[in-house]
Amino acid sequence: MTAHTQSADQLMEKIQSLPSERITEVEDFVDFLKSRTKRRKPSFAYKETLNFPVISVGKWPEDLSLRREDMYGDDGR
Repeated sequence: MTAHTQSADQLMEKIQSLPSERITEVEDFVDFLKSRTKRRKPSFAYKETLNFPVISVGKWPEDLSLRREDMYGDDGR
């Protein structure tokens, strides 16, 4: 007997020991889990690549600096 079969048998014994209204709840929960599993998309699904237009504005000036001090001054604000 495999470990999966033993687990299933133990689970069945536990379920059978429950009152009938609780068994109905267990059945509803199992149905919920099954439906949730079906709705999930596989994680390896590839999405279509977006094709954005590329606009070239030419080269940046050689002396361009993006340092904060150069753009806003060096007064610390």
